[in-house]
Amino acid sequence: MKKYLAGIALIALITGCAEKNTTVVTVGDKDGILNESGEVQVKPVYKKMAKLETVSTNNYKHPHYINLHWLHVDGERYSVVRNIDNKYGIVDDEGNLKLKVIFDSIGQFVNGFAKVEVDGKFGLINENFEVVLKPIYDDVRNAIDNSIVVKNFIKNNRVQYGCLNTNMELIAPLDYDMIFLSNEKRMRVKKDNLWGFMDTSCNLVVKPQYKFVKDFSKGLAKVQKTDGLYTYVNLAGEEIERKTFNEGLDF
Repeated sequence: MKKYLAGIALIALITGCAEKNTTVVTVGDKDGILNESGEVQVKPVYKKMAKLETVSTNNYKHPHYINLHWLHVDGERYSVVRNIDNKYGIVDDEGNLKLKVIFDSIGQFVNGFAKVEVDGKFGLINENFEVVLKPIYDDVRNAIDNSIVVKNFIKNNRVQYGCLNTNMELIAPLDYDMIFLSNEKRMRVKKDNLWGFMDTSCNLVVKPQYKFVKDFSKGLAKVQKTDGLYTYVNLAGEEIERKTFNEGLDF
């Protein structure tokens, strides 16, 4: 199995190595790859290879054996490869397997982490290609500053949101109805039909107490109190002079 996966990874790298035409050849009951110069690029030791049509990317044509996309980490380029079981992994430019080919999807790296999927559940890998968060959540958002928002579905189509730090520790429990990224390093949160704010380290700045809150603009956010009147809060969560209005525009 390890030899098979390593071979699958190597085939993916062929797409970026040469413009020579290639074809699948069979010896006995095993497949390999032969180029137009008669060189065996992949020995016929694999159970099955299927050559797809030649595709063109940025005016560069290559035989497309396996779907892949590129990852860039610290100036190095890696490729996401897919085997015949439709599972994904990561290899380096020399064909070395960096992440086992066991995932249903692998996303791009954002702020040091990439999302991975197994059986409809999501987790994270770091730039060392280590699984730092097992795929146990129904969704995992990209890391922003020091926080990672996670989501799970529960009964009656309800959703629970929580928040992890970059050490993958749960620092805001999964009992929020919504967590939205706002502006100016703030996140809008909803719990029990009331709204408040967290900062992007998942610290609660304004406990959920408002009927609705708008995004911050120039250090202030419009909020609607439970009596229907409006006021504004600053980044510290303080209402400005506790004034209320029937309506108001954003700053």
